[in-house]
Amino acid sequence: MNKIKSVIIDDEINNCKNLENLLQRYCNEVEVLGMAHGALDGIDLIKQLNPELVFLDIRMPDGTGFDLLDHFTQPDFDVIFITAYDQYAIKAIRMSAIDYLLKPVNIMELKTAISRAIEKQKGSPNEQLLNYLENQQRQGSDRKIALPTAERILFVQLHEIIRCQGENNYTHIYLTNGDHVLVSKTLKEYEELLGESGFIRVHQSHLINREYIRSYEKQDGGYIKMTDDSTISISRQRKENVLRILKLK
Repeated sequence: MNKIKSVIIDDEINNCKNLENLLQRYCNEVEVLGMAHGALDGIDLIKQLNPELVFLDIRMPDGTGFDLLDHFTQPDFDVIFITAYDQYAIKAIRMSAIDYLLKPVNIMELKTAISRAIEKQKGSPNEQLLNYLENQQRQGSDRKIALPTAERILFVQLHEIIRCQGENNYTHIYLTNGDHVLVSKTLKEYEELLGESGFIRVHQSHLINREYIRSYEKQDGGYIKMTDDSTISISRQRKENVLRILKLK
């Protein structure tokens, strides 16, 4: 098997060396062609070496990893972000289902990310990255979220989602066109990603898009009717907060 040609871009030299050592010891499928220690040098390195995979730090003194990516309108490489915890940046990355690793890098998480990078080499490796870049130009509910299913990764705009229903470690996502997508992620993860985009957690098993609420029914303890004719229960623990959000209290 041909090795995946990669570069590491991180302003901390020790981080670069440590990651290179981990890759050499645990990920023989990856070859490190070179390193850069800033966004500007990273741009030059990518243009010079044409890597298939870029390990990219988010925060660097001369710019962010996202600034670097702006220089490539049609990137022909995959990206694994390397970052200290950054809630805003990580949320944007997760929306597009791009891999990221937190510092210090965990070996098992690194190996999992490399396995996914290998799988992407067999198909279209840039869909998630292109979606991330396009999301930076979109506003509000026009942004797209990546929904990884067993067969593919589906990209849908947030306003296309009516509701999400959790089932153990899976989430059923119901769309405005009548389609239903099953994703192997928990409802809690979608609550974290969509909670600031008009979605309300009304029950342990239900996350709804307030744009598609048809009515609030007061009988039987209170429940919500959605525009797809579904009936959504409101848990007692969440009822007060739901009514407050809907300005019914």
